[in-house]
Amino acid sequence: MLINKKFIVGYHRLRGCDIGENCKISKSAIIDRAHPKGVHIGDNTRVLIEAMILAHDYSRGALEGHSMWCDTYIGKNCVIGGRAMIMPGVKIGDHVYVAGGAVVSRSVPDHCIVAGNPARIVRKGTVISDKGQIVEKGERV
Repeated sequence: MLINKKFIVGYHRLRGCDIGENCKISKSAIIDRAHPKGVHIGDNTRVLIEAMILAHDYSRGALEGHSMWCDTYIGKNCVIGGRAMIMPGVKIGDHVYVAGGAVVSRSVPDHCIVAGNPARIVRKGTVISDKGQIVEKGERV
């Protein structure tokens, strides 16, 4: 079940998340509750069931010179699959499909599909429509 506009307004206004236009977010998705202002989601992005987007890392806070608060960016026309995990400080480009169960620990360039733990690029040159469907699947890597 996807969150309607009323819930997205709640995420945006009450929690301070930066959520773009026409986004669909599952009610069971977890958007960082410790530092919601660090989550930035682009237009036409889909966050599916039980996906997790983090923007804080308590282990980094103990190290000298590091902040435990990070900014996590997800580009436009992306799909974050079910039970995928986006780690703090990661930047995901536009038109990226994150497969279900993937753990994204490094930044991802535009127009690709990532899968696995840790997530690796599986295809390059993908194009995703405004409705979250893969229009061009690109070529294997």
